[in-house]
Amino acid sequence: MEGVIMRPQAVFFVGAPGSGKDTQAGFLIEEFGFIQVPSSKLILAKFAQNPDDPVVQEEKRKFDAGELNSGPFVAEIMMEFVRPIAAQGRGLIFSGSPRTVFEAEVEVPEMVKVYGADSVLVINLVIPDEVASQRIASRRLCRAHNHPIPATPEFANITKCPKDGSELYVRDLDDPGKTGTRFSEYRKLTEPTLDIFRANGVPIFLIDASQSIQAIHQEVVAALERRATSAPRQ
Repeated sequence: MEGVIMRPQAVFFVGAPGSGKDTQAGFLIEEFGFIQVPSSKLILAKFAQNPDDPVVQEEKRKFDAGELNSGPFVAEIMMEFVRPIAAQGRGLIFSGSPRTVFEAEVEVPEMVKVYGADSVLVINLVIPDEVASQRIASRRLCRAHNHPIPATPEFANITKCPKDGSELYVRDLDDPGKTGTRFSEYRKLTEPTLDIFRANGVPIFLIDASQSIQAIHQEVVAALERRATSAPRQ
């Protein structure tokens, strides 16, 4: 944490698919010791635990089609994971939730209550659809820990994860045929969550996510630093 006042204890990344939420969350986890709320992994685990449940089956159908899961279903899963960590006062990063207003209405007030509004922060990664589509079409993850492998030239020819050596794969969710649905779901269901943050007094920092990965990271860290001393750009 050298040189950085890490006041925010709950950091939310909000952005369209392909905006780099998990990549940027990974930097903060490595540098500052945050705990990431692994939204997709938690949802997939729920599918595996209750495969015969009709509700779970319907949620899995949505997930596989690139649609967003229902708010109550996701909010319950997220908060089961988050509450014991938040009770310990440990820092959290959300990079895949909330994706619906219902989730936000559950998660945001509770994080503000636990950490205080001055210790909750939103990083809104803004990116054109065409740039995000290009990234989604070529990005990969590793089998062992789902480390995101950016779709940038320096990673183009690698076949193993540079962090843990495991094999790389492309998620079914990143099928180009699902991209349009995912962008539409983001605009219709996820962007409105920003209003819930504002209503709870949580500041939102806008960052151009079409920049290089390192440039975005520098702006993210700067936002964490500014949080303690100046008003954010809403």
